[in-house]
Amino acid sequence: MLKSTPFLIGLRYLLARKNNRVISFTSLISMAGLTLGVLAIIVVLSVFNGSQGIMRDRTLITVPHGNISADSNFAFWQEATTLLRQNPQIEGIAPYIALEALLSRQGYHQVTEIKAISPDDENTVSTIAENMVQGSFDSLVPGDNRIILGRILASNLRLNRGDAVNLIVPVIADNSSLKLNMHRFTVSGVFDPQFTIGSELALIHIQDSAALLGLNDLGESTQLRLRVSDPDQAATIIANSVALLESEFNDQQFTGRDWSITEASLFSALKMEKLLTWFMLMMIVAIGAFNIVSTLVMVVSEKKADIAILRTMGASDKTIMAIFVVQGTVVGVLGTIAGALAGVFIASNFSSFSSALEQVLAPVDLYVISALPTRLESFDVWVTCCAALIISFLATLYPAFKASQILPAEVLRYE
Repeated sequence: MLKSTPFLIGLRYLLARKNNRVISFTSLISMAGLTLGVLAIIVVLSVFNGSQGIMRDRTLITVPHGNISADSNFAFWQEATTLLRQNPQIEGIAPYIALEALLSRQGYHQVTEIKAISPDDENTVSTIAENMVQGSFDSLVPGDNRIILGRILASNLRLNRGDAVNLIVPVIADNSSLKLNMHRFTVSGVFDPQFTIGSELALIHIQDSAALLGLNDLGESTQLRLRVSDPDQAATIIANSVALLESEFNDQQFTGRDWSITEASLFSALKMEKLLTWFMLMMIVAIGAFNIVSTLVMVVSEKKADIAILRTMGASDKTIMAIFVVQGTVVGVLGTIAGALAGVFIASNFSSFSSALEQVLAPVDLYVISALPTRLESFDVWVTCCAALIISFLATLYPAFKASQILPAEVLRYE
């Protein structure tokens, strides 16, 4: 193909000569537009990916990778745990009971989610212990009515370590009436997940929840929280785990949910935001493609005589079209490759570039660009490059088609 007539003529028209430097300059402008567009998309999407990764990691501090509950009494949760631990993809399993309660202290009140946990087991599925800012995670011991609060929850209730707080839980009595159980707990610690999700969570020991809920058997409300080796495969692992439990315990039904379901609204919104950003930045590529159209229209207008001569020599409509398609496509390919290489390089060294920029623009650390995380994904690069190439190719079709419709007799009449 490289030795074909359309390729050689199209490449010749693309190169600068004394009588067509303006056209070559507009070709460079088109190429620069494509380069800038592809570069911007790759860098911005890398920042999006990095930010989403940080948000996911912080969300999973308090949100389980997956949880499994029985549709009836889960009194056999320990046997289920032993069975599930045989799966090498499951790194940790912890029992917990989820409830809602009103926390009250000296005129401050807030309804919040409370998780009753076993601290030793919880350490295998979460990193809350690593995010303690007051007290110790191991301070939760059964029978002492101690509670650990999320940072925002503690701030809203003006609570610190050692303060007392009342927990009020609505329960259904034996006569089907509703009553309120109130117990006094002591704040033994505060944790900070560095994200809004989980910052208003409260933790108590699972043994202390029996009195709050009026349970004779903790299995009535116990669920299993799972930590898996690959959070992206959590849905598959949870589904397989549910199937395994149902095959082992034939008379029981189980429900499994992974983090992509429990936090679907947040991460769906982030995906939509990323997609819309991609479309908006593709407008830069589209502008570069419009420049290709205008460049080719100028070339066609200037090369009418050449086209007429080629037609008289037997060149077909497809050959004439191919000449200008090649010229525009070469501009698109070069611009896309340059943008991809520059984008990958900048995204891979974003922190270094932004730190140097901050040193010049803000020596007193007014800017925090270098704190932005980046994660380069090959899928984003390939999709962006393919879209840029397709747009560049489509931009060549109209001028190339107009060139193929030129009549030799009409042109050579005036030559």
